[in-house]
Parts: sequence; C-alpha cells; structure tokens
Amino acid sequence: MVDQHAWLSSERVYLSDVEIHRQSPIASAEDLRARVLFHVLLSDTLLVGDSQSLNTPLFRALVSSQEAVGHAVRSDLAPLLDSGRIRVACRDGQTLTAVRDAQKLRQVEHVPSAAYAELMDRMTHARAVTYRLDTVSAAFKSGVIRLLEEQTQNAGGKTRATVEAALEFVRGQKPLYFKTLRDWKDSFRTGSSGSTEVVLALAAVDRAAGESYRQALPHVLGAGTAAPRSVELPATTAARTVLERTTLPASILDGFLLGRLPVEVFLEATEQPSRSVLVRQLGLLRRGSQPDLSQLVEAMAEFSTWMQEAFVRAFRDTDERARAVLDGNHNLMRFGISQDSLTGALGAGLDVPAADGDEDYLDLQVVDRSVPAADGAADIGQLDAQQMRQRVITGAYVG
Repeated sequence: MVDQHAWLSSERVYLSDVEIHRQSPIASAEDLRARVLFHVLLSDTLLVGDSQSLNTPLFRALVSSQEAVGHAVRSDLAPLLDSGRIRVACRDGQTLTAVRDAQKLRQVEHVPSAAYAELMDRMTHARAVTYRLDTVSAAFKSGVIRLLEEQTQNAGGKTRATVEAALEFVRGQKPLYFKTLRDWKDSFRTGSSGSTEVVLALAAVDRAAGESYRQALPHVLGAGTAAPRSVELPATTAARTVLERTTLPASILDGFLLGRLPVEVFLEATEQPSRSVLVRQLGLLRRGSQPDLSQLVEAMAEFSTWMQEAFVRAFRDTDERARAVLDGNHNLMRFGISQDSLTGALGAGLDVPAADGDEDYLDLQVVDRSVPAADGAADIGQLDAQQMRQRVITGAYVG
C-alpha cells in the first residue's frame, strides 16, 4: 500500500498525457518524450498508470527500441523508470504482466507483447505505487455520471434522450469499464436514427468518459495532474500578479529540444540544488500551501539558466539540427506568480509570450484545484478522506 509519510513528504504528478482514451492524441513519440521529461524536471516523481504504460504505443516506443520501429525517437526512459523518477501506479499489487494478460482476455486495444510487460515489471515493480482497482473504478463511474448529469441539465429532444440512455447504462454497470461504455456507444449509434443530434450526443458521452478516466486514478492517489493540451482549467476570478520574471532562457519550454535531449542530461538536471528548491516550492503551491515566493522565482531563474547551458553542452558537437534551433531561439521565457483577488489562491505560470504559431513551445500553469475525496478514499492505504481532500488537485498543465 501507499506509504503515508512518503506521500506527504514529496510531490507526485500523474501524467495524463500518457492516455489512450483522448480525443486529440499526441502527435509523435518525440512530442510525448518532451512532455514526459518536462514533467520529470518539475516534480519529485512522475506517475504513469498501469494501463497507460502498457497500452500506449508511443510511450512503449520511449521505453524499448523493440517498440520504437517506425518512430524516430530515443528509446531511453529506462534509467528514469529504474531510478523511480517515473513510477507506475499498478492495481491491487498486481504485476504489469498480470494486468496485461487480463486485458488481453478482455480484448482491450493496443495490448503489448508479454515480453514488453515483463520488461516493465523488471524495471518498475519494486517501486510501483499500488491502488485499489475497485476504488478507481468507483471514481471513474462517479465521474462519468456527474459529467453526463451536467449535460442533461439544458438538453432536450434526442440529445437528452441519448444522454439519459447512457446514464441508465452506466448506472447499471458494476464495475464500469471504459471499453464497455464505448461498446455500448457504438451499439447505440448502430441502432439509432443516426441523426446529427444523436451523433453529437454520443460524442459528448465519449468525451465525458475520457475526462473521467483521465481524472479517476490521480484523484484516488491524491496526486497532482499533468493535464493534456486539450483540457481547459476552470476559469478563475480576476487575479493580480505578485511576482514576475520576464527575461529567462526559454529552452526548457522548447518541445523540439526537449524531445532530443539525451536522458543523461535530465538525470544530471534532477540533481541540481535549484531544481530541488523549485520542485519543493511548486509542490507547496499545488497542494494549496504557502510557498516561499522569492525562493520559487529565484530557483526558476537559476534552474532555467542551468538548463540553457546544458542544452548548449549537449548539442554543441553532436546534433547540428538541434544546435541550429538553439542558436536561432532568441525568445525569452516568462515566469509569474499570481493571486486570486477574491480567494487569495496562488497560481504560477510559465510561458514564452513572443512565441508564434510555428514554434514548438510548451507552457505550464500550476494551480490548486482541490476537490472532494473519491468514494472509498478512506480505504486506500493509510490515507484518510480528509487527507485526500487536501491532496487531490489538478496542477501542472502543458499547452
């Protein structure tokens, strides 16, 4: 089970970019690699779900050269998995091999070879974070119901009838599986009139399932969430800028450069004192606690400068294309701390204001988005429901 002291003493972020149930999948393995490593830099530990680690072909390409056929990408995440910088959240203490075998029997899409599952077990099993499958399933089902109920509030006609049919089906499933709901949706569409209203309503059902699936596991584990590009954070009230730096090196947000940087450089980066301070202060902010704002801004400035120098060292003599991108990159990065004028809640933002549409920059928003604990949270390891309520947040957003 999850160790309480470990959870409370370090910051974990769940990578929902590694997600097979999304409307807008990541474009390439190199794009995913950039996002994975970006979040490794900015959290103590990056969590990946067991299904995601197994059933996402692009993620598999980053782990094993055998899985990378057809992808021009470095298959070098193994050291990060071996060291626990990336940890797999695995159900009920099972091995990934057992999860893979069960999914193959259920005919889940994109199930990997047994050899890949065994490789992942060797690298990750000793450091796996376990969770109760029934609790995550309950959180998934509860989330789908909540989102579908919201859709019925102002709906009518065939739209409302379609969503209500989905709700009736979902409520009757014990447990609810994503694939089962998708199979129901396909069957309903086949047996329906096929009208535009029904098709759009079913697409909304699919989005609700995908969003609830994305949230369920980090919700139960009380982890911050690295939300994908397609997810919009809830709107906030008017905020004022508390602190800001506008002239920082921007290479840490360059997706192209991050996708090509050797993993050895990332391992070195995780040992930098400025990075440790940065991660600790961001963790406090994600959890709704008060960070030391001056330390946070100074650590970001120092770490971004270190990363810029690391990019230069890495590409100077080995990668002409990356060196040309680095040499031509004259944009500057902005890091700011804002405070909600009404609630006093703090947020942090990291972006490149001068970037145009042709440049491959990431950005980061870190906010505290506390939500009620999932049903059954009190039964998870040694975390009680009150601790869950304090820890469950949606934090890091890459756009």
